[in-house]
Amino acid sequence: MKKILLIVDPGIDDSFAIMYALLSPKIDIVGIVCQFGNVSREDALRNSSFLLNLARREDIPLINGASAPLSGLPPEHYYDIHGTHGMGELNIKNTMFKNIYPFHKIYDLITKYGKDLTIVSLSPLTSLALTYLHAGSNIRDVKEIFVMGGAFLVPGNASHLAEANIYGDPHAAKIVTTHGEGITFVPLNVSHRSIVSKEMIHYLSLQTDAPFSPILKPLMDYYSEQYQLSMPGINGAPLHDVTLLSILTNEDHYTTVNRQIFVDTDDLTKGLTHADFRPVPEMVDDHPINKIVLDINVEHLLNDFMKVMNSSS
Repeated sequence: MKKILLIVDPGIDDSFAIMYALLSPKIDIVGIVCQFGNVSREDALRNSSFLLNLARREDIPLINGASAPLSGLPPEHYYDIHGTHGMGELNIKNTMFKNIYPFHKIYDLITKYGKDLTIVSLSPLTSLALTYLHAGSNIRDVKEIFVMGGAFLVPGNASHLAEANIYGDPHAAKIVTTHGEGITFVPLNVSHRSIVSKEMIHYLSLQTDAPFSPILKPLMDYYSEQYQLSMPGINGAPLHDVTLLSILTNEDHYTTVNRQIFVDTDDLTKGLTHADFRPVPEMVDDHPINKIVLDINVEHLLNDFMKVMNSSS
């Protein structure tokens, strides 16, 4: 069982990922860092609390993450896609926050779990970047780091060039790609193929006795309706963040390539991620090498999603 520290900005997609992680027999969530992104940090805390309450897992600490990008500019949220508070049309505004910790809790968890800990970033990379910048950081003591972010040789979703998590704070992403090494990036190249259909979700909502079954259908119905605007004819929606978690726990069903990753912060190319994909890439001195997931077994991923979400614990 993998012990993971989640960094999230739920949002419907992240909410499905949190539910998946809570139900997976291969994952033990030891903490959830809530930050800005799809929604504000306050809504991220509320939405995460709501899901933990449903699962009766209030023992999992929630951690205050970043509230804005490193540029100091106001954050860009995506309430138009995720709903008034980020959970579609669900009314969760009265959810009580419990067990909230300051940012330093991240370092305490790293000290406690060390090489048994995997950090999973499903949001803009601000909180992750800050862990590298702290003078007393022990981030290099963790086992591994996975990031949902980037778009290589494909269009973006926040702009024609950039994927949303990188676009949300390109300066933070640049810090992570220049200070981190061996990080696994799960980009749009693969995650946009992980389309969970409305029929799959409707089946789960009727068949599973998991604590989340009542909210699955309304969340996906709302999310799919928003995706229709950018992907006409889609029946469901790609669950980008679930893709990462399935990759994390099913290591024989994806392929990676090791490359130096670069992030643009200029206005015209903000959030663009690029790498040298030639057979013999030209290496930049002192720039670390990270991993990029290039392909996945989509059928296995969807079967894994249905199996995990159809469980009750």
